Amino acid sequence: MKHRGPLITLVVVLGALVLVLSLNDALIPNQASAPGATRPRVLPTSVFAGKDEAEKMTVAIAVKDGKAVGYLCDGRSTEAWLTGTEVSGHVTLEAPKGDATVYADVNRNSVAGVAVVGDYEFDFNIDRAEPPAGLYRKKDDKTTIGWIILPDGRQVGIANTNGTKAPAPTLDLKTGEADLVTGETR
Repeated sequence: MKHRGPLITLVVVLGALVLVLSLNDALIPNQASAPGATRPRVLPTSVFAGKDEAEKMTVAIAVKDGKAVGYLCDGRSTEAWLTGTEVSGHVTLEAPKGDATVYADVNRNSVAGVAVVGDYEFDFNIDRAEPPAGLYRKKDDKTTIGWIILPDGRQVGIANTNGTKAPAPTLDLKTGEADLVTGETR
């Protein structure tokens, strides 16, 4: 009989713990299900394109299901492909080697933020781009071409052939074809 005391104490303490936890759940609503609780907002598939404030760099950002991809390009020799996320209206993008970043706020109609590519840091405010405006990419064994088609139809892009960069050829928006730059002919 002496040994039942600790067992009874343990049962009483566990019962009290269950009671306290039950009351806690009943009295304090779950944040995620509480009326008016803010939940992460997921934008529909959206593409944004435009120029930076100094008109030196072109920016395109695509957002889908909380994921984001971006392309920064001057149309001559500077470019960066970036990937990241969109959470509650905030986009964070980074290039694979860490040499370019974008931090921005996004809504259904525009994206505004700051980007760094190489030594160039710039502010941008770009609008939603309706097709055919947007972000395009083509790749073969030697060459990757990125294009940003601006809402006014202008095309800015770079063809990168084994590390050698040049302005991208014109993308035919009707066929999706472009003369692929191979580094040997243009």
